[in-house]
Amino acid sequence: MISSCNVKEVGRTVGYSIKGDYYLDVDDPGKGEDKFRQEVELNPESPLTNYYYGRLLLRSEKIDQAIPYLEKSIRLDPYKADYHFWLGVAYGAKNRLKAERDQYEKALVLNSKHLNSLTYLGHHHLKAKRYNEALDLYVQALQIWPESPSVLYNRALVLSRLGRTPEERLAWKEYLAVVPSGALAIKAVDHLNRLNDFSYRNYYFGPRTVMVPEVTFEPFSAQLTKSGKESLGEIGKTAVLMKKGSLQVVVYQKNNKKLAEQRAKSIRAFLYQEYPGLKSSKLGISWFNKPQKVAQKRWNIEESVDFFIL
Repeated sequence: MISSCNVKEVGRTVGYSIKGDYYLDVDDPGKGEDKFRQEVELNPESPLTNYYYGRLLLRSEKIDQAIPYLEKSIRLDPYKADYHFWLGVAYGAKNRLKAERDQYEKALVLNSKHLNSLTYLGHHHLKAKRYNEALDLYVQALQIWPESPSVLYNRALVLSRLGRTPEERLAWKEYLAVVPSGALAIKAVDHLNRLNDFSYRNYYFGPRTVMVPEVTFEPFSAQLTKSGKESLGEIGKTAVLMKKGSLQVVVYQKNNKKLAEQRAKSIRAFLYQEYPGLKSSKLGISWFNKPQKVAQKRWNIEESVDFFIL
């Protein structure tokens, strides 16, 4: 039979976990700090109260105050991977790098599939330029969560540092398939273009950067693909809201001026249909039977569509 003391202890543990997770999710961490400060005073030898109080202090960036409580939670219960992980995060915030690494490694001894520890230890190795170690950890992390944005991005960076170009190219595309917008997506496209891969492009419209998959056509034709229409939709959506300037479309097709012209006119027809506001002198097209050259980036794109504001 289970004793009444054990029942009370299990109930108290579950209660702390529910309250702690709740307060970690609310917008005002101060409420949780006040609550768990009282809990620690009432139950100073509870590893959970110390753990959650430390986590809440850490969330408020009170690092020096958080560390003793996180350390105490481990002294009281050294077998919880989460406790070691969050103490590692706190050490990292204080630039105590060896201590940070030790805690992630201890967490992984307890739970070899602890996702946060695999991820953060990978980041730790990346910063220290231990690229092979970082890559191994990222591979393990992606087996658990294949769409982890930070792991996908940093895996591509590691492959870049290792000079593994074919894999790097694939890694940036996998990242962009999961994270199709935002500042890091724009950087990912720059990395991809640096590898002479233009399956994604960044277009600069004043202060706004539009990142889209390249505008594509059916083979040997001016008929836009479904993906091409989707990319043009993002371009048009931005251009129609511009108060100044006009959208310029330039099509490059090496040694085939006729096809370049047809594709430019196909783009214009699609944009006029989808965004009639572009018809009033807000859209211009041109075409060339030569590659697009961007000297400062050493690009030489034989088949390309470029956009800019004039």
